[in-house]
Amino acid sequence: MNEEKRKSEAESRLLHYLSQHHMRCTPERMMILGKVVGFRSSFTSSSLLRSLTDDGFHISQATVYNSLRLLETAGIVRKRLVEGGIDTYEYSSGVDNHISLVCSRCGRSKVIKDVEIVKALNLRRFPSFVMNGFDLYIRGLCSKCRSGGRVKK
Repeated sequence: MNEEKRKSEAESRLLHYLSQHHMRCTPERMMILGKVVGFRSSFTSSSLLRSLTDDGFHISQATVYNSLRLLETAGIVRKRLVEGGIDTYEYSSGVDNHISLVCSRCGRSKVIKDVEIVKALNLRRFPSFVMNGFDLYIRGLCSKCRSGGRVKK
């Protein structure tokens, strides 16, 4: 999906969510959403704030945190596993089943589709629990890190 289509879809989802919950559509929320959609891999609230300030937007850290919480509740971002005590986020296309390959060294991630895994997990039943989606993170080393070209920042 190209970036314009991703941005348009995300804006529609956010506007729908805000309308349903009688919340305002603020310029700050839309600016943060635009940055979130532009990230191609996981990001932290600090890297999002830094990206916004580098582009000349003056916004508080609290606004970034609150907006990320809102975007997570709206299903537009996913909070990834906490690594080293720092929450990381990634854009979510709204699909309930999510499989990511995550490099243990550099932290980059790549979303993959695997029909076999999805089918197996959707057939799985759990006592006293109804599954409505899943996040699966497969850890390893990306090709660049295997060849020694990357180091985690």
